[in-house]
Amino acid sequence: MKTFNETRFNTPAVTLGIFLLIGLPFIVGLLVQYDYLQDLERVSDERLTLYEMTLDSELRKYEYLPYLISENGMVTTFLTRGGEGVPINRFLKRVNTIAESSVVYIIGTDGIVKAASNWDRPNAFIGLDLGFRPYFKEAMEGRQGIFFGVGITRGEPGIYISHPIKDRDEVIGVAVAKIALSPLEHLWKEGGETLLVTDSNGVIVLTSRPSWKYMTLTPLNAGMLQEIHDREHYPRHQLKHLAWHTRTRFGFVRETTIGTERFLLNTRGIPGTDWKISYLTPQGPLWERTLGVSLTTFVILGLAVLTRLFLRERRQRQLSKQQAVEANRIRDINRQLAQEVEERKRTEHELRSAQEELVQAGKLAALGEMATAIAHELNQPIAATKTYVASCRLMLKRMKLDDLDPTLVKVSELGDRMAKVTGQLKSFARRTTDKDIEFDLRLAIKEAVNLMKHQFLVENCDLKLSMPGQPVFILGDRMRMEQVLINLFRNALDALMEVDSPLLGVRLSAEGDKATIHVWDNGPGIAEEVGKKIFEPFVTTKKEGIGVGLGLSISYKIVKDMKGDFRVANRDPNGAEFFIHIPLSNQQQDKSN
Repeated sequence: MKTFNETRFNTPAVTLGIFLLIGLPFIVGLLVQYDYLQDLERVSDERLTLYEMTLDSELRKYEYLPYLISENGMVTTFLTRGGEGVPINRFLKRVNTIAESSVVYIIGTDGIVKAASNWDRPNAFIGLDLGFRPYFKEAMEGRQGIFFGVGITRGEPGIYISHPIKDRDEVIGVAVAKIALSPLEHLWKEGGETLLVTDSNGVIVLTSRPSWKYMTLTPLNAGMLQEIHDREHYPRHQLKHLAWHTRTRFGFVRETTIGTERFLLNTRGIPGTDWKISYLTPQGPLWERTLGVSLTTFVILGLAVLTRLFLRERRQRQLSKQQAVEANRIRDINRQLAQEVEERKRTEHELRSAQEELVQAGKLAALGEMATAIAHELNQPIAATKTYVASCRLMLKRMKLDDLDPTLVKVSELGDRMAKVTGQLKSFARRTTDKDIEFDLRLAIKEAVNLMKHQFLVENCDLKLSMPGQPVFILGDRMRMEQVLINLFRNALDALMEVDSPLLGVRLSAEGDKATIHVWDNGPGIAEEVGKKIFEPFVTTKKEGIGVGLGLSISYKIVKDMKGDFRVANRDPNGAEFFIHIPLSNQQQDKSN
């Protein structure tokens, strides 16, 4: 059982758990908010389109009214000839009642109201001077005028639509219709919507929030305020600034804050006017949904984490029980593995010893095959030595002491010659070491040729030897390399026994970072089926009773131990050839570079 000090925490897992528990609900909340904002934006566009069309329809509904009044002949006659105004006032009252407008009236060219539909009510428009109104000035210039303002008599806001009254293309007056939009505001308010309409100055002229009416979205300077008051645009209202702040979220949603309330803002211009209509969507439902989804995700993740911890704790208990059982089993396996390792080491040592014995046996076999040639090599100097010794004895009897010294020198030279032969045999038969040393590959080839030259003479085999003038250094065991070369020479001589003019070639070259020994003959070559497995043990091309097929297998292993490559092929037109590629030593490579 672990104590407190033995407890370990998986830092990456803890960090990931904290991230999932806190970050994932936050990310899910953002995704839900993004998706819901898109829905709200779509709904806002649809509702804004609806209200825009409603407002536009309300304006166009009365757009024709001043024009119809201006085309009435009675009105034209009244303005040109004068006369009793009662018939005109009654006519305007009937028109106003039928059209359901707020009031209609006629203004003379001097800006004074000549007739009105409210002529029989208190605060009637007749006699008012409205020449300062923009809609009057526009109509006097021959254009239709549209103007929003607050009435100067009753203080009621409305839309004023004007049209010039002409007689023979001369403007003789102006027909005006006032339309009250307060019913539209009540409709918005009863529907629980938040809308506002602003004019070109940023003044809120229509809204479902009465407290915002006639407030400005942007502060107006003193000059602009004076101009508005001069036109008596909003005569009884102080145009205060409505503090609001707007920003963009997710790159497509505009958010505005008015006081403590936050809305999603969607604004669009009203065609044919300089007004803008804005639809504001409260953000309360948005945050309620976002918070609800985030809390739900947090709770689900919390339950998942607790479930995971419970299952992990139960699994830890099971693992603790299993570990107690597995511990003894692992110790037994470790002991067994240690025994197998020792057994493998012992087997490897025995294999190496057996390989050394095979190499040594190969050398001794080579010495046995060379015995005849070696005996012939030694018989000549031995016979000459006997002759010189007999001559020395004769010189002593005859007291020819002056001739004795040259003869003894020749005897000594013959002794050196025989010592050299036996020295070569002793060096070749010596057991090799496992140490790799740097040596000149040319010397190994020369030594192998010297050891085999007597057999070359006996077999009447010509030798073509080609070596570079500079040393070719490699890293390895020189004695083993000589053994490889002697094996190749012996195999070549065996293959050339039935050839009339036997020929053996040896070529040494160094290219790049490798040295190459090329040994070839003009014998019968190697059969294809034998060539594929020529380096396998007990595979031989010799006649039965001559060799056991281990020479090339041992040679192949020696070359591979020296990190080299050994290949065989048939020559054209006849004969076999062997290629030995050995890496040059580092010193030799540096010299080559």
